[in-house]
Amino acid sequence: MYYTYILYWLLLLITITATFDKKYQFKLFKDSYSKNIHDINEHGTERLCDGRTIESNSHQIKNYSKPKIPLDIIMKLNQVKSVSELFWKFMPHVDIHEILIYETNDGQNSTIIPKAATCTIENQTVSLRDDDNPSLYYSPPCTRVKRCGGCCGSSLVSCQPTEVTVLQYNETFTFKEKRIITVEQHVKCKCDCFVKEKDCKPSQMYSTRECRCVCNNSEEEHKCDEQEKKIWDSDTCSCQCIEEQECTTGYKFNYDTCCCELA
Repeated sequence: MYYTYILYWLLLLITITATFDKKYQFKLFKDSYSKNIHDINEHGTERLCDGRTIESNSHQIKNYSKPKIPLDIIMKLNQVKSVSELFWKFMPHVDIHEILIYETNDGQNSTIIPKAATCTIENQTVSLRDDDNPSLYYSPPCTRVKRCGGCCGSSLVSCQPTEVTVLQYNETFTFKEKRIITVEQHVKCKCDCFVKEKDCKPSQMYSTRECRCVCNNSEEEHKCDEQEKKIWDSDTCSCQCIEEQECTTGYKFNYDTCCCELA
């Protein structure tokens, strides 16, 4: 018998999209608007700032800001233990009994509700070999220890240990010889920021609340957002042209105006 796994994250995603802040909405509008900053003539060429035309040979910045589920909501979602609790806390107006009903083509109910793999301690296999020499045999070659596992619902956070103990195993290294192998075992876990303060560049500062590095020059970012042909690059903390074009002979691309101008 084949079973169907029903996941409900899409329903929740639809519910919480209204919580996106205005900054994300503005950037989405800018991304849409940027597609129309050049007039396209019937021959497929683009009209430049000075009226001249060239065949389009452009590339766009990859770091467009995409809307994401707010991190504070992600942290609350990570505390949910079941589908019932998910609906009760985040979608109380939805009839959970109707949602959970799913029938196969033959009319039989074969729904299995997956249990959330939350961030917790679980048995994981670790190798006890500390040498790649194929002529050596280790006994045992591996063992199971407690390690943090599970998902946290966002790429910004991951399941990490908050307390660690060190285990030592007597391991046969070669014939009639033993070696002590040290293995970490996790005692406690929590969903914590994947990006750490050490990952930030000199031009950035770390935001614990957002689990990311933010640019120090916020005023320049606000000024950049007001320009129709530019967008803020959070990686380099600089204002970049949305579209950079290859100019015709005698013209040079101006990164201040984002247009081809006489050289």
